[in-house]
Formats: sequence, C-alpha cells, structure tokens
Amino acid sequence: MKNIIKNITLCGLIVAGTGLGFSSCEDFLTITPTDRIVEEEFWEDKNDLDNAVMACYRRMAENDMLIRYIYWGEERSDNFERSTNSSDNDANIIKANLLPTYGQFNWTAVYNAINYCNKVLAHGPEIVLKDQSFSEAQWRPIKAEVIALRSLCHFYLVRTFGEVPYVTTDYNNDSQELRQAQSTLLTVLNNIIDDLESVMENAPIDYGTTAQNKGRITRQAIYALLADTYLWRASYKTGNNHPFTKITLAKNYNGEFKGLKINDAKTEVNNLEREEAYTTTAEEDYDACIIYCNKVLDIKMSELADRTLKDDPMEDLTSLTEEDLLIANVNKKTGYNISPSAYTRIFGQGNSTESIFELQVDGVSCQNTMVGNLFSTKEGKAGVFTGTTSLFNDANENPNIESDYVFSKTDYRRWNSFIFTSTQESFNIAKYVYSTITQQGPLSKDAYLTSNKDKSLTTGNIGQSVRSTNNANWIFYRISDIFLMKAEAISQRYDDEENLTEGFHYVRDVFKRSNPYAYDKQHNTNARNDSLKPENFKTQEALERLVLNERQREFYGEGKRWFDLVRYALRRGGTAEMLKIYSKKKTDDMNSIKVKLAHIQSLFSPIYNTEIKNNSWLYQNGVWSVNETSSRTEDL
Repeated sequence: MKNIIKNITLCGLIVAGTGLGFSSCEDFLTITPTDRIVEEEFWEDKNDLDNAVMACYRRMAENDMLIRYIYWGEERSDNFERSTNSSDNDANIIKANLLPTYGQFNWTAVYNAINYCNKVLAHGPEIVLKDQSFSEAQWRPIKAEVIALRSLCHFYLVRTFGEVPYVTTDYNNDSQELRQAQSTLLTVLNNIIDDLESVMENAPIDYGTTAQNKGRITRQAIYALLADTYLWRASYKTGNNHPFTKITLAKNYNGEFKGLKINDAKTEVNNLEREEAYTTTAEEDYDACIIYCNKVLDIKMSELADRTLKDDPMEDLTSLTEEDLLIANVNKKTGYNISPSAYTRIFGQGNSTESIFELQVDGVSCQNTMVGNLFSTKEGKAGVFTGTTSLFNDANENPNIESDYVFSKTDYRRWNSFIFTSTQESFNIAKYVYSTITQQGPLSKDAYLTSNKDKSLTTGNIGQSVRSTNNANWIFYRISDIFLMKAEAISQRYDDEENLTEGFHYVRDVFKRSNPYAYDKQHNTNARNDSLKPENFKTQEALERLVLNERQREFYGEGKRWFDLVRYALRRGGTAEMLKIYSKKKTDDMNSIKVKLAHIQSLFSPIYNTEIKNNSWLYQNGVWSVNETSSRTEDL
C-alpha cells in the first residue's frame, strides 16, 4: 500500500462507540492525501486507527470493488445477457469464453482492501500500548470488525476463483508483490470460519445510530457471514467432489510447491490434508448454518419487539412472527397496498429495518457509479447488461419451479428489477436504479394478467423515480437472505415433513411479500396459487429447487446468482444438474456453453494472467492451466 490516507473516512457514517469519535458529516467527506506516510509516524494514536478503520470501509465501497461484486457474482449467470454497450470481454464471458487476460478477473482491488484490514490488525495492538486513552477492551470490537471485513473479501475471492492466497499479513506499498501461494478452497473456508468464530462475541451489537448499525460490521453481520460460509462448506462436502485436488495443486507447480522440490511438496500436501481432516461433517455444517441464521433472527425479533412497543406500548407482542421482519408491500391487517413499497425502503432509502449489512454511499464523496454503468439509468438506455428475456417467457400466476419463466405475473419484483416499455425486445435492468417505486392500487386481475410478457405493467399502475445521484448503498445481507439460507440448509439436512414444511414457509414468506395479489382475500379460494403449498414440496429436492428459484427472484442484480449456481453444482458433485437450470436461458450459444461448463472447475474463474506472471508461487485454475491464451483447456 503506497499511500495511507490520513483523514479518509467512509462517507455518511458518523462514528461513535468503540472509541471512534468523529463528530460531523463533514469529517467523513474530508480526504487529505499525502504522497507517503512513514509507518512509524502514522500509527501513533487511536485517531490514526479510527481513520484507518474507515479507510477499510471506503475501500470496500469504491467502484473497483463494487463492480466486482457484480462481475464475479452475477455476470456469468443465467440472469444477464449482453447489451449493445457490452465490451467484447463481457460478451465473451457471458458466452463462457473466459481468458486470463480479461480485466474482470483482476483481484488487485480486493487484496488492497484486505491489506488495509491487515494494516489495522497489525498496528492496533501497538496503539493500545502507545495511547493511554485507548484500551485493550476498546481494541477487541475493532479487531472483530476488521477481521470480518477481511473475511468477507476472502469469501468473494474463494467463491470466484476456488483457490486463492489467504493473506493475514500486511505489506508496505503497492509495488511490493504479493508473494503467497494459494490455499485450497476448503482451507480458505476453514480459515474464514475460524477467524470469525474467534472474534464474533466481541463484535458490537449497537453503535448507537441506524447508519452505523447498518453500515458497519455488527455481531449479526458476522452471524450472517458465518451462516453463508457454513452453507458453502457443507455444500462442498456434500458433493464429495473436490474440484481442486492436492495432486493437481502439486503438478501445477511444475515440480515445486512453495519453492520446495516435489518430494517435499508431497509432505506439504499431507500436512494440508491433515489440516482439513479436523473439519466437521456436511450435516454438522448445515446445522451450524441454521444456528447462525437463528441467531440473526433472534436479534431481529428483539429489535422488532422494541420498535413495536415504541409505536404502541399496549401492542400484544405474542402476535409478532418472523414474517413480520420482512418489509411488506401491503398492510397486513387491511390487505391494501402501502406506500412506500418494500423496494423503496430497502434499495431507495437504504438502511431499512430489514438490512443487516450494507455499504454507505452518499453520492458526493463516495459514489456508486457501478449501478449506472452496468444497469440502466432511464427508459430505453441500456447499461452493460440486460435481463435475460427467458425470465419472462410464458409467465403465469404460479411460481411453478419446473417452468421456463422465473417471475410469475403477480410478482412485484419484475418492475423492481427491470424497466418495462410498451415495445421492447430486451429488458433493461433497474435494480438499485430507482429511488422510489409505489404501487397504485390495489391492482386488478386484468392489470396483472393482460400480457404474456407483462409489458403492460408500466407507469399507469406503478410509480417509479430514477435516482438523481449515485447514492445507492450496496447491500450484502438482509433478512430475506437469512430466511432463504436457513431454508436451503433445512432442505439438505432434513427429510421429514415437519422440517421441510418449516423450510417451505420461509420461502413462501419471501414470495408472498412480493406477490400479495396471489394471496388476496378475493381470490384465495381458486386455483391461482395452487402450486405454492407445502404438500407440493415434500421432498428435499423440491424444496432445494424452490429455494434456488426464489433466491433468483429475490436477489436479482444483487451479485448472488452465479455463486448460488456454483454452490448448487458443488453439492451435486458436477455441473449436469446446474446446466439444466442454466440452459433455460435459451441462447444460440447454449450448446457450446454447456460443453465449456461441463467440468466443475470451469465454474471458477481464471486467475488474472498478470498475477501469475508477478507471483511465481501462483498456479492457474485447472481448466485454464495448460493454455492460458485459449478459452478452455481441451483435455478436460
């Protein structure tokens, strides 16, 4: 890291508690760069540490990071098609023609963010000794906060590339090469879990303001990340298919392993295998995922009870259910539409009651230009990506999991996520682009069902406003994610009716929030929603597919879909079942894409070629290792 920015702070985040004492918004908009600050001169007191912690968040919110949350988590998925504004690289990636020369695979920004975190972790104990006003007790929650940010960065890397360096030491300048070998996928997941569990109980529960509680790492944010990581580790073990093996790893070093000769490399391989042997079973990991989801739900239910009593001290708290944690699109008591919509509160205004962790963006000092570049900013103007047209083909009232469509006709999330016009052949993406969406209604049956592709649902029924500034917060976790992670873990862990029904209800609660028409009192006696009943999802496989499809609907454009498909393939031990889902995309290149994605290693992206050149300890991911100038190794 060449420059430490002395006064850089995350915009919009007024810091209090845990010793971080900035006083006004202006403090967070001040950036005073220097050419270089000598390490010993910078790390003197808690103010230096405060600024460095905020710099970690600022790195996470810069656009070279934001763009990777989409590139890595969604670009390769069945959600996106190229637009007229796509680069050749983007067009090729969508077609599964991946080259290690593509800048989308450059991980420098992420490792720079990790380095910021490691700087804080390295120098925090020194400041405890130097600054008498800063105690070990004040340091512990900051340490937990920064370890969680570092873990989140590694989690993005391991889900994208499979095997990556797990970096826990800092380096001093940008020109210093990162010289560390990759760890296996399982080892990285193990390290993330161990790191998080070692500090989670020290993480703050309440910073004192809404912006801080949503924009900084809290204990519930760590619980959410742990649930996600356990779900991934369990899925990896369930498939019993290790796409990256130790022998492949040793071969890719061309006879060397961390600078060792091949005989010593075998010893190192055995050491790593012993390291992995201590880990839990897949069943225990699914249980852990459920436990951490429950910890989040417990905290959220406590917050809901507090808000309810504040609004009405006489309210009967026994009537509250976990479904009430979801921001509704209709009034629970009357059944009529409410304004603002769930979308407006979650994505437009930001920092909603449903939020667990989201990066704070003010549109001035800290701008989210990624949304406008990759998605749409107005009707008729496409970003780099458009929505896959098959998302809307042959839609009807029911969320039939085996049909080709994704969004049923009653689903609010269609116009939450896309811009509709009266005549269109592609669907421009509007997730995060709108600042407000309101439903004018309640809408009638005809307003929902008059068009096969739902093009009739325009501003006559829906009020939409595009953001005037690039101030969209980026959301990592919200309560619907917890519902669906828990349901997914239940689908893998249990095969009895009681548990599968519980998992089903978590999915239906998320679906119901965005499909109030399907549950309208006027229509609940007919067959409109006949398919969404627990008796139709009595097997693990049926619930698993329902969860996967609901996650696609709920998190469209939020950088999760490709990771969901990879996790599904890992659990299946291969790509065949995943490709059946993916092939609904129905492009002319689908047969070619299916061939290229036939091997499970092809689901992980190639390491950027410059990183391979600069770090001799790195090896290229499997299908890319033989010929780094072609789209795919032909012998796999």
